[in-house]
Amino acid sequence: MNILIRSTLRLLFRNKAFWFFLLIAPALSILILNADTVYSINDSPSRRHEILEIGEDEKIAYYGGARSFSVKVYDASGSDMSTFLLQDLADTGMYSVLRASVPGMNESSLNDHISCDAMNDRMGAALFIAPDFDTLIKEGNTEEALRIFILSDDPRAELFENDIRLTLGELSVSKDTETLNGIREMMPQKEVESIAASGERNLSVEQENTKMKAGYAFSILTFGFVFCGVFVSHTAIEEQKNMVLTRIRLTGGRDLTYLLSKAVCAVIISVIITVILSAGLLIIRPDITGISFPKFILVVFLMGLIFSILSMFLGIISGEIMSSNFIAFTVWCMSSLFAGLYFPLDDSSMIIKAISFITPQRWFMEGVEMFLISDNRVFIYLLCITLSYLMVILSIGNVGIRLKKQEA
Repeated sequence: MNILIRSTLRLLFRNKAFWFFLLIAPALSILILNADTVYSINDSPSRRHEILEIGEDEKIAYYGGARSFSVKVYDASGSDMSTFLLQDLADTGMYSVLRASVPGMNESSLNDHISCDAMNDRMGAALFIAPDFDTLIKEGNTEEALRIFILSDDPRAELFENDIRLTLGELSVSKDTETLNGIREMMPQKEVESIAASGERNLSVEQENTKMKAGYAFSILTFGFVFCGVFVSHTAIEEQKNMVLTRIRLTGGRDLTYLLSKAVCAVIISVIITVILSAGLLIIRPDITGISFPKFILVVFLMGLIFSILSMFLGIISGEIMSSNFIAFTVWCMSSLFAGLYFPLDDSSMIIKAISFITPQRWFMEGVEMFLISDNRVFIYLLCITLSYLMVILSIGNVGIRLKKQEA
């Protein structure tokens, strides 16, 4: 078996394309980890308590998340009192308030926008603030001063309406914002605290940013592991075409030994990529807040182990170099997408969420979260996930190769 391993590695290291994937994936992932980029800007506490200014035709689905009740406001007044009302809503921390300034909007235009929002956008509610909002509020006419359109079945809609009516009532009684602020200063101060929903982990803004960085880096690293693993399958495909495998069988060699030698090569390649990544991280020293260097490297290696062996078996079963390349690209692209490495899947359908449970990256991102919150069960978790995937890959790979052998 040692001879088979050495001959496979010799062929790999002579391949320039193999060296490209071996080096480019760690290099790009290091650049991503070293980039001074804030990925969770729209869900940060500072943004959560701000009124975001948008255009009247702009969609708000890109701004809100699963935790927020997004509200689009058509503000035809733009007064201090209307701003006070919206800021009061934003300060609760429960609503994402996005305001579009529409000083000349009429009834027909409003109805068209609300219909469009209901059909083509995703939001909890929409508001229309009348041009003479201040005057109507001082007169106590809150019904004409502000109109509420509930556009979802979110249970927080009722609480949202109650919060608006409470603030409108206070403004109607006090007549101006200065008087209302004076009254509120004499009341006990409130504090908004974010808690995790059932089955979720409550991460800070810095931890969310680290998680997003890790997700993009994992996508690039998966690209490297998958294609380096498929290059191992290329050597097996060429050996089958050149009758090398047949000669090995004639000399008494077993198919299991041959496949095991290829799997060992895939493991060695995973180690090499991880070592290159480790060397680059030690030199560059990017800021990976909340997760130590050895823990991050452990996650990368275990994930690489799975994808290298998976792509190797898929390539061998395909039997053609071009087919194996297409399969490798598909595995990398679709697994990274459905694992939620590029964007969260909180608001996705149940089908997409079910598919995400199949992808290995999804579980390793869970491991990153567990490291970020210092969950001591993470090592057992990662070990179980890795062994489970390897057992499934080896079982399916063995069956696939046997079926291919019978067809031949």
